Amino acid sequence: MTEGPTPRDPRNEPTREPLGGPDAPVDQPPADYRPADTTPGGPEQAPRWESPGEPPPPPPQGGTWEPGPSSTPPPPPPPPAGDQGWGQQPGGYGQQPGQYGQQPGGQYPAAGSGMAENVASGLSYVLTWLTGLIFFLVDKRPEVRFHAMQSIVYGVLWTLIAVVRPYMPGPIGALLGIVLFAFFIGWIVLMIQGFQGKHFKLPVIGDFAEQQAGRPGI
Repeated sequence: MTEGPTPRDPRNEPTREPLGGPDAPVDQPPADYRPADTTPGGPEQAPRWESPGEPPPPPPQGGTWEPGPSSTPPPPPPPPAGDQGWGQQPGGYGQQPGQYGQQPGGQYPAAGSGMAENVASGLSYVLTWLTGLIFFLVDKRPEVRFHAMQSIVYGVLWTLIAVVRPYMPGPIGALLGIVLFAFFIGWIVLMIQGFQGKHFKLPVIGDFAEQQAGRPGI
């Protein structure tokens, strides 16, 4: 039976010299040693890591803001104290004072009839006492009620003369015919004055119409 080689005793082996020579320290690596995770060129050439979420520095006072890749624009400044809004005119939305609901010519919408005051006054004379009664009951404005009452009284007198005239004798009937023609001319004048918005008052009938126009109703 053959025997294998006899194992060596480490105490009998000669001492090995370090790689850098007999004068190089044993516990230091050689001069050309470089770890695997270092970058050639020294720490000055190593890449720097910057945080992607780092905000840019604030702009100087009075300068312009330039957006960055990861920054958000600043919010708009609030309106100055005491203002009513951006671009809003004082006193309403484009409304000028003294023009709310006003129609051309200084006329205002009617309170009940839906017509201008001069139009309602003129229409109250169209059928004399019939249209005058309608506007006197519907429209509550004093001027319209005055023309309506004057039209009522004027139309009633005109109708009575026209009904009585055929039964009168010749001279009186002829005189009443002239009176009826004067009533026709007066009716046209009253209607024109009413449409023009004038306060045209007859001698006796106008005083009575003014008294009745101031009352709330008949």
